[in-house]
Amino acid sequence: MSFPKKILIIDEDGFSKVCSAILQDEGFQTRLAVSTEEAARLVSTNGISLIVSSYPFAISLLTSKAIKDIPTIVLSDELNNDLMKIMQQIKNSICLVKPLDFERFKYIVRGIINGYLKLSGGNIIA
Repeated sequence: MSFPKKILIIDEDGFSKVCSAILQDEGFQTRLAVSTEEAARLVSTNGISLIVSSYPFAISLLTSKAIKDIPTIVLSDELNNDLMKIMQQIKNSICLVKPLDFERFKYIVRGIINGYLKLSGGNIIA
């Protein structure tokens, strides 16, 4: 039996709801967290298949071992050296620079969830 794959969105409340609505409209299950503590709890208990978070909002979670094997999409307003270093440390990650191209975002999410898009870490799409 196959279980639905869940996407954890960690961000400020407003963007989390927008992002969740977009992904739910595509048929994905989402969970929302507005703190890194809540996110860590959801990761450990909810079978999360993908994490979507913004930089620097969830920096402590992004650099923790709690998410080490979970594919992660990091959203950022800008590129900087700190972000580049963090992205290189996150094994299964991609960074998308805002403003988001929502069609590209949905394509990347679908590819990760369905297994045809493999992330190697440190990928950045401007």
